[in-house]
Amino acid sequence: MNAVSSLEKPSHRRAKDIFGVVAVVVLVAFAIGLVVTRARRSLLTVARAGEVTELRGPLARVSFSAATGHLTTLTLDGRSALDVEMSLVVDGAERPLVIPESAVQMRGKGALSAIFPIEIDDEHASGALDLTLDSSSELLAISLVVTPDRVRAAHSFALSIGTAPGARAVFVPGVGAFSDLGSLDARAVLIDDDVHPFAFASTDAVLTASLRAPDVDRAGAQPRLVVSSRTESTPARPSDAETKPVRCNLMLLVGSTSQSIWGRLYRQFRVDFANVSGVVIGGAERAHVMALDGDGYPQIRAAVDAQGRFVIDAPKTATLWHATLDASTTSAPISFPPGTPWDLKLDVSPGGTLHVRVVDADTREPMIARLLVKGIEGTMDPSFGPDYRASGAGPLMDMLDGEAETPLPAGHYRVAATHGLEWSVDAESIEITSGEPKSVELALRHVVPTPGMVACDLHVHARPSFDSPVIPEDRVLSLVSAGIDFAVPSEHNIVGDYGPAIDLLHVGKQLSFVTGVEVTTDNPSFGHFGVFPYPRTAAVPPSEGTTADAIFSAARRNSPNGVIQVNHPRLQMGIGYFEIAGFDPNAGRIPAGMRADFDTLEVYNGYESQNRADVERVMEDWFALLNLGKRYAATGSSDSHRIQYQWAGYPRTFALVDPKAAGDTGLPVDTRAVVAALKKGRSFVSSGPVIEFELASEGHTAKPGDDLPLPRGTLGGTLRVRAAPWVDVTSVDLVAGVAPLPAHGTTQVVFHAAVPSRPTFVGKEDGTPEESAERALRFEANLDIVLPEGAHWMVAIVRGDRRLDDVLPFMPIQPLAFTNPIWLVAKMP
Repeated sequence: MNAVSSLEKPSHRRAKDIFGVVAVVVLVAFAIGLVVTRARRSLLTVARAGEVTELRGPLARVSFSAATGHLTTLTLDGRSALDVEMSLVVDGAERPLVIPESAVQMRGKGALSAIFPIEIDDEHASGALDLTLDSSSELLAISLVVTPDRVRAAHSFALSIGTAPGARAVFVPGVGAFSDLGSLDARAVLIDDDVHPFAFASTDAVLTASLRAPDVDRAGAQPRLVVSSRTESTPARPSDAETKPVRCNLMLLVGSTSQSIWGRLYRQFRVDFANVSGVVIGGAERAHVMALDGDGYPQIRAAVDAQGRFVIDAPKTATLWHATLDASTTSAPISFPPGTPWDLKLDVSPGGTLHVRVVDADTREPMIARLLVKGIEGTMDPSFGPDYRASGAGPLMDMLDGEAETPLPAGHYRVAATHGLEWSVDAESIEITSGEPKSVELALRHVVPTPGMVACDLHVHARPSFDSPVIPEDRVLSLVSAGIDFAVPSEHNIVGDYGPAIDLLHVGKQLSFVTGVEVTTDNPSFGHFGVFPYPRTAAVPPSEGTTADAIFSAARRNSPNGVIQVNHPRLQMGIGYFEIAGFDPNAGRIPAGMRADFDTLEVYNGYESQNRADVERVMEDWFALLNLGKRYAATGSSDSHRIQYQWAGYPRTFALVDPKAAGDTGLPVDTRAVVAALKKGRSFVSSGPVIEFELASEGHTAKPGDDLPLPRGTLGGTLRVRAAPWVDVTSVDLVAGVAPLPAHGTTQVVFHAAVPSRPTFVGKEDGTPEESAERALRFEANLDIVLPEGAHWMVAIVRGDRRLDDVLPFMPIQPLAFTNPIWLVAKMP
């Protein structure tokens, strides 16, 4: 029985075999179908012509238009959007990343790629763009690989993304708010509307972030934020060399809140971080929480929720926290290491009111001045507004009537006032308590006598210039508060005019001006040239697709007695005339084709003032030109485009004129006399010290700009250096130009004196005005100089070591002053 039962009948066996075959066939068919389906999903799908490809995540969707190179990121709730334009940067020049639509291929719902040709003059390369959206992290990875094909020369490549942030905050960890035109390196850049922030970042290298002037000069045009990857270069190679691609990577993150994005960034950077939770109290408005590291650099900015609470992942270096409601309402800073297991409480309850009055210490009359308010004893610096408004730029405020009233958070402050290089700085330390007013009177004294000296800023910008947001009225007020007597509105390719602003502010007795223009060349760019005075009604000299010959000819035709000035001749970014023309101070000649019949040379420019070596380099250029027989007058100007940074009036040029022409007798400044003095070189340049320099020989005396007969013996004269008590002076030099033929000459220090440095002093001046003026005298000498053979000019140079920013915020400038030459001639005319 058991044996029989273990055997199957033949009919049953055949039925089972048929069933098994059918089952196998079904399973195979299903497997094949599954494989085909997966294969279809993994195949690249070519985008249809004219369509915008889209990548979608749980928080946002990203649309890519190949025809224009635009990426648009829109959150699914419709509350935040970011439109960017991608560019390929080849050898420093941006070009739109325009890709044939047929080249775009989808790789599922979260990725696309495109391979496209790149033309570089008559050479070729190929580009491979990949966009991948990680749905789990809302991170869009942007990768561009450039592979040289028929490329023989060396080239550089980078990927850049440009956008107009508009009213949204731009924040750079390690820097803070990015609101000033310029460029910096960063690990990340955030654009935050307090709903959904967007962050540009790179894990493999730093980014270059630039805030640029609007692309077009029209009302309402917005500055442009450009974020670029690290620049990668390909070397020049022979035809048989191996092709090596370069990779440029960026990533874009979208945050559900401005609090949550920080932890995701630090995970990407693999930075050690911990949690900080807390609440902001004392204000109904939505506050922002700020975190700084131990060196005071801002690391985090985030909006609190509707209940004032926050939960933020922060790097463990972000240890100092405060909250802010607006520019002038902040909490006290609190040291709070991330990971502390209890809530951080920040109080933004209203503080008190500060009232400041600034007067002339001797006349007791109110005076226009710049107010400086600095937090001390752990209190944060206040911010009275954006960095381009004279009524409040960060912790600075220009006071038109000599008075100001402003709310301040509770805390301790040093309140100071300044009116430029010739005046003392008065200061007082105060405490602001909640609900209480505080009044301060600051008295400034004119401690450096300047008879016959007119303080000039010959290169300064306001809103008519495309790269300055400062309105003309604010620019005029900033100049007057800095003690400038004469200014040139040197706007880019526009004739600048301060007349309406001066009339509106009623400061005609304090500031004189002539109209001027800064010719800013483009396509090609070969320099910037100041021309003043320049008629309001005359056509501006050509600036685009032009030559120096055309510019100089138009300037001479429309302003026959005016000044043509070469501005910032060594400034980088392709705008330094000497750099582009190839002038070499050691070559003993001026390059062929370099137009050299200008009048003045901007030796000291505000953009270069933070590094004195840059200024000294241009000074060596100037000396070399003087030794070639060129009588160029040196000038110094601020080139200021803002209010808070790179102050107007620092540095400045002092024109030496008759006291009557200088306005010392109560008459207006004689602008024609000032222009003539500047053109002749009757002037000196300074960011602090004031120089009185006179030489005597053969019965003649001479000041800067004058001729003096060569002495048969020694050269006599006097040299005095004065400075306000907050300005450092440490050395004095006399430098002679020595030009033995046929060599092009050299320079030689013929007199040197060390000057004892004095401690910085701010506060009310004791004693009489005469006693203050005597204290301002830092150096005085009767000269008796043996000249080297071949000496044919001489200048005085004064230097200080301590920077000005121990008194003037955001001004890290070592004091420097120098005169124009006194010319030593064999025979007087």
